[in-house]
Amino acid sequence: MKIKKTSDPQYGYENKDILYIETEQHRNDVFRLMSLLALELMETGNEHDWSKIEYFDDFAADTLSREDTPDFKSRPWYNIHTKKERHHLSFKVPDDVDLIDVIEFICDSVVAGKARTGRVEKKYLELPANVLKKAFWNTVDKMTKEVKVEKW
Repeated sequence: MKIKKTSDPQYGYENKDILYIETEQHRNDVFRLMSLLALELMETGNEHDWSKIEYFDDFAADTLSREDTPDFKSRPWYNIHTKKERHHLSFKVPDDVDLIDVIEFICDSVVAGKARTGRVEKKYLELPANVLKKAFWNTVDKMTKEVKVEKW
């Protein structure tokens, strides 16, 4: 995403018109960057639990035959699912975890909890230490790489 260079407010503006134009430009640039983030969020939501479909036979076998392995989380498909899907942050945190992963994790936990038991249990939303901080800075890095400043 390309943005135009603007004046630095700490040094002042040439005039009121430039201040207005650059303020509108800044507002639009923030909107465009947030739109890119929103689009990524929607795409991630659309691809949510893709491994359940791609590995459907394994998913069905593990889900429908509970008598073979009493612990669902130790079954082969579940291990594939939690390792290949980025949002299972209580099992595996990708090195490049970002706020999109965190939001998907929250949405998944809320929807699954409400659909299955009628409530959201906080124990399923526990994250390893520093995940939010790491996700924050990785998102900042990703967004920083997305924005290119055009020269005047």
